[in-house]
Amino acid sequence: MVQTVAKTLDVDPNRGVDQPSGRPHLPYKTLTAALVAAEGNALIRLAPGTYSATTGEQFPVVVGDGVIVMGQEANLGEGIVLTGGGTLPGISSPTAALVVTGTGQVRGITVQNPQGIGLWVRSGAPLVRACRVTQCGQAGIYITGTARPLVINVRLEAIAGQGLHLTDQAKGEIRNCTIQRCNLGIHVTDGAAPLVRDNQCSTNQTGMRVAGAASPVLRQNRLVQNQQWGLLVQEQARPDLGLPSDEAGNTLRYNGQGDLRNDTGQTLITVGNDLLPQRLVGPISLTPSQLPDPAAVPPTLLDQPVTAPPAPVPPAVGPASPTVPLTSRFTDLQGHWATPYIEALADRNLVKGFEDGTYRPNTTINRAQFAALVTASYGALPFVRAAVSFLDVPPSFWAARAIDLAQRRGFVSGYPDQTYRPNQPMTRVQAMVAVASGLGLPPAPASGLGVYGDRAQIPSYAIDALAAATQAGLIINHPDPGQLRPQEPMTRAEVAVLIYQGLVALGQAPALATVAVSRPTTVQGSFPDIQTHWARDFIQGLLNANLIRGQADGQFYPDQPMSRAQFAALISGAFNPAPRRPNQPFWDVPASYWAAKAIQTAYRAGFLAGFPDGSFAPEHPVLRVQTWVALVNGLGLLADQKVNPEVLNRFRDRATLPAFALDAVAQATQLGLVVNVPDVALLSPHRVASRADVAAVVYQTLVLQKRMPRLDSPYLVQV
Repeated sequence: MVQTVAKTLDVDPNRGVDQPSGRPHLPYKTLTAALVAAEGNALIRLAPGTYSATTGEQFPVVVGDGVIVMGQEANLGEGIVLTGGGTLPGISSPTAALVVTGTGQVRGITVQNPQGIGLWVRSGAPLVRACRVTQCGQAGIYITGTARPLVINVRLEAIAGQGLHLTDQAKGEIRNCTIQRCNLGIHVTDGAAPLVRDNQCSTNQTGMRVAGAASPVLRQNRLVQNQQWGLLVQEQARPDLGLPSDEAGNTLRYNGQGDLRNDTGQTLITVGNDLLPQRLVGPISLTPSQLPDPAAVPPTLLDQPVTAPPAPVPPAVGPASPTVPLTSRFTDLQGHWATPYIEALADRNLVKGFEDGTYRPNTTINRAQFAALVTASYGALPFVRAAVSFLDVPPSFWAARAIDLAQRRGFVSGYPDQTYRPNQPMTRVQAMVAVASGLGLPPAPASGLGVYGDRAQIPSYAIDALAAATQAGLIINHPDPGQLRPQEPMTRAEVAVLIYQGLVALGQAPALATVAVSRPTTVQGSFPDIQTHWARDFIQGLLNANLIRGQADGQFYPDQPMSRAQFAALISGAFNPAPRRPNQPFWDVPASYWAAKAIQTAYRAGFLAGFPDGSFAPEHPVLRVQTWVALVNGLGLLADQKVNPEVLNRFRDRATLPAFALDAVAQATQLGLVVNVPDVALLSPHRVASRADVAAVVYQTLVLQKRMPRLDSPYLVQV
């Protein structure tokens, strides 16, 4: 969210003054006074300290349109504490510490209100980012009215009521938040319909409740280890837990009474979530995905010779004129935004109009028509797949040959039931993924997807392909370049533009500078959220070696837990270990699970094991002690040199180490694998390992193997 500011104001409760006579050389003492002086667009910077009624604050503190209140985002506002509460004029309750409206922003502060609400979003589309909200009596963040905020990377903990409460007609997006030790983690009621994505909701009484007529969209969340229910659905609520065309990817596991309970009486559809049928209560349908298989078949060039592609047409020197005439041979394209692209394809005899002289640019294109167009446009590309027979595409079907060729060249795939569904509309995301995959575009950072305001709607399977398509300039969105609209059907005009941009990417057509191309402003070679993090150099080293990746928004989220599946994937990719024992199937790791192969690799090499009930618990977080034991055992490091158990005496919490781990942890310490933060003398063996913790220990193991350069870090345990 970019916002210009007219002035910058500093606030320091320890040395500031609010009286005009004491200024301008000193900061303000209170945020309250600085907000009065802001008078519109302003950045207010908060110094460390406590902001309370004792220091002069008047509650609630109201952050209005155009104002940015900024503390320290790198540590989620640690040491910058706004604590207290009050009521708005004319409103007797509830009390709130902070009220945010309009386009206001609150970033990097800690908010407390033991008597009521921490942060109340009343209206507009404000931003709340990298904050910590704790010790609130009623709700951590309360979102009401028609507010549509972006709440991102916020930690809500120790809330007596709800961590997040959305009510009325609130919408917006809740993303990458951690909600812990609340009575109710997330509460969505009335007609609220937010997008809730990539959040960790654990150790609450109940993880999430959806009630009233609320209809939130839940994607990629972890509702785990809550004392009662993971997700409770009641009254007339209709949460979106996935569609046949859009898997949800939520994890609902290990909750006390059950993982998902539906009390509405209406069948709740779930698609693509990690949950167990025996942990569900109420009418719930585990519906299979109907997405085309996004996993490409391993390239298998067929025996028949393949004609080499023609020599590329040199692109025009410099961009085409932005004033390309928008006249057309088609009667309904006069002045249309896509006319130059459609005309260019028509000149190549790749698209045609109808008998009445029209092109019908806004008519949707189906899967058969799409296959015909990509086959005609990219017909010189080699085959990369074996032929597949689709049950609903008989040889007599008009597009049978085109579908066959498009499939063999890697552009399209069928559905799990061996159908192609040729008459089904082609969605925008499917078409973009198809062209990016078929052209074999080079990979690009997922951070490039940040140019799209609706990037949260991108299905997980499409992230890599869309990042590559964005980087290559394939994607042109009209009328708003920043709106991808991934789930909408693709029109004849839009697919013509996409196909033409593919020809540009191949060097077979000149670029047309007529409509803004959605491109990332920079190719980020790092993650923005690790730049001030203690583990930056460890994480950057693994990124440079292509061993780790970030999330769809380009962040790494170093302080989030790492699951056993993610750990298995990382060590399998980093060490490519040889098997030492036979394959062991786990009942909770189906063959279709994203990390199934990596889990078996890690198991067979001796890094990880399953549980007595035959499960692997892939989404369960890995503990710090487990990372040391796994690496030492999996790489056979106990045989390298004599173990000296005395090295463990340097750790003040040595007594907390389990007996089975003593030798492995001692060896890991001797070999320089142990990284302890914030106290180098504390192992914290039973603490959940963060993504940063795991990155550090894996990096140090690669240093031991002389595959990475040594780093200087105050948190490395030196023997």
